[in-house]
Amino acid sequence: MMMLSVLRNAVLCVMLGILTTPWAGAAEFYQVRGGIPNSQYFFQANTVGNQYLFFIGNSVLAGSGLKDANLRYSAQMVRGFKKHFPDATIIETRHTQPGGSWFGLFRCSRGQAVFGEVIASGHLAILDFAADDRGVDIEQVKTSLEGLVRQIVLYRATHSQILVFTLTPEMLDAYRAGQTPEYIRVGEQIAEHYGIPSLNLARYAADKILAGDISFEAFSTDGINPTDAGAKIYAEAVAEFVDALMTAYPIPDKPQRRTLPPPLFAETDDNGRIVAYENPPVQRSGNWKPGQASPIGPFRHLLVSDEVGATLTLKFTGSEIGIIDVADADSADYEYTIDGTVLGRLSAPKDATGPTMRPVSLAKGLDRQAEHELVLRVASPGVARIGGILLNGSVADPQAGLSTLERIDAIYAAMDPIEYQPPAGRFAHLPRTMDKLRNGGELRMVLLGDSIMGNTSGSSFELLLMRNYPKCQIVKIASLRSSTGCTYYQEENRVQDYVLKHNPDLLVIGGISNRGDAEAVRSVVRQVRAQKPDTEVLLLTPVFGAMRDEHIRTYTREIDTTTDNFRYNMQKVAAEEHCAFFDMTGPWWAYIQDSGKAPGWFMGDAVHANQRGCQIIGRLLEIWFRE
Repeated sequence: MMMLSVLRNAVLCVMLGILTTPWAGAAEFYQVRGGIPNSQYFFQANTVGNQYLFFIGNSVLAGSGLKDANLRYSAQMVRGFKKHFPDATIIETRHTQPGGSWFGLFRCSRGQAVFGEVIASGHLAILDFAADDRGVDIEQVKTSLEGLVRQIVLYRATHSQILVFTLTPEMLDAYRAGQTPEYIRVGEQIAEHYGIPSLNLARYAADKILAGDISFEAFSTDGINPTDAGAKIYAEAVAEFVDALMTAYPIPDKPQRRTLPPPLFAETDDNGRIVAYENPPVQRSGNWKPGQASPIGPFRHLLVSDEVGATLTLKFTGSEIGIIDVADADSADYEYTIDGTVLGRLSAPKDATGPTMRPVSLAKGLDRQAEHELVLRVASPGVARIGGILLNGSVADPQAGLSTLERIDAIYAAMDPIEYQPPAGRFAHLPRTMDKLRNGGELRMVLLGDSIMGNTSGSSFELLLMRNYPKCQIVKIASLRSSTGCTYYQEENRVQDYVLKHNPDLLVIGGISNRGDAEAVRSVVRQVRAQKPDTEVLLLTPVFGAMRDEHIRTYTREIDTTTDNFRYNMQKVAAEEHCAFFDMTGPWWAYIQDSGKAPGWFMGDAVHANQRGCQIIGRLLEIWFRE
């Protein structure tokens, strides 16, 4: 019967002229449409950095109320993908949040929220907002859900998406009355417009309930989150859906970039973003403390004030403005104006039981082509904890037109200067490098490592060196692989492709992915010099990374020479192999500790540096190379 239904729907699609791909795939509770062939490619390739699925939505994703957390439908979906790609390393990330699809639009903006959580990392977004969008005006749902879909494609055009609809009491009532729930009707309209697969778990579960296979009370005790029995019903639907999804289309030779069609709804705006409170257009007056630690995630830092009358001002162009803050029992009230008109007061929560992320819209329906001004003022005793400003629109780029050197100078000018005295004799193993820096010529510099060495490259430190040594032309080659260190590069003559083919004068080895194996670093150095003996080498100790990493967890300002640790072992390898050595770990973490800011002030996510963090790296290298 199900196969007949699938064939009947496919034939109908052909008759209507809407089947533009080999097989759209349809059942009563799912639509394959354009499928997820790009994700199939990434599953098969199994490359580092493309192993993540990101589920965004509500408590159903977290498995709230389940005795067996493995029954949550997100885990069942991963299991279905593994069935078809058993060798794939699939990492499931779940992002639950307040605010439904409206806040999701901002939280996924350009993939990277300002508070440091990469949402759209990986290759497949599974979007589930039905429960949190309950009671929201359907006109807002149209624009926010479509805007979210567009944001994900704008962040990375090869991303795949799936829309999921889980059951709510209102949906069950609609199905009982023989109607399609309005939320699902709109969601399917969006999915059809963008060729996105959809999985209507609500329809599948409602059919079971209406058929008497299970009562709604047995399916869910709170009307939203399924019980274990309810989760097993979802699992049946997920398994059938994933099988159809994985067999609908062949795996492409390479990922295909998607081109966005015009918006389906006139008011949809895909220009949603979270403006960092430290962004120069955000003007502050009064006693504000930036970079303060947050009592909750995912914020990495907050702007904090306990001064009544302290204000934030932002000039912007766009249709909507709001804030995201941490609200608690001790929070202050805000007053706010738009274009000089007092619009209202945002009160502290009356019944707060702990710190909570609070996204709030302050004004909607503004003229999106006009310039506006927001003034937000602390209006009562208490603590204001600002995470960012929500904007559907744009702000002026204060760095527009600046050269790279001017841009990094502007970033560093807003930071406390680095005070570091490098050791004497550090150039002993860099005679040819220093001769080219001092006297001129081309210096070919290869950076070998992981994404942290990508941060090192992103600091543009070579421009600082060329400013200090104007006769020299530095050619910087970033030879990197995510999460990869010398334990990988030492094998199978990989030094040829990653180092030697670039003909380096100076090889710089660093990052956080050497797995504590200084001997692997030694192996790479020896292999390079066996084929190019005149290559000079600079070894760097780790910077940034996760708080659990050894160089942070057991940090000492000076290298601990009494225990077996990577910094000490790298120093010994450098001495024995006649390499230059920079213990960057010591001054890097000392600067952060002494800054009065949370470490997250210098980080773009849980591991990597942001622009400020990159400048710590770059300026330390500038100081180290300066005579």
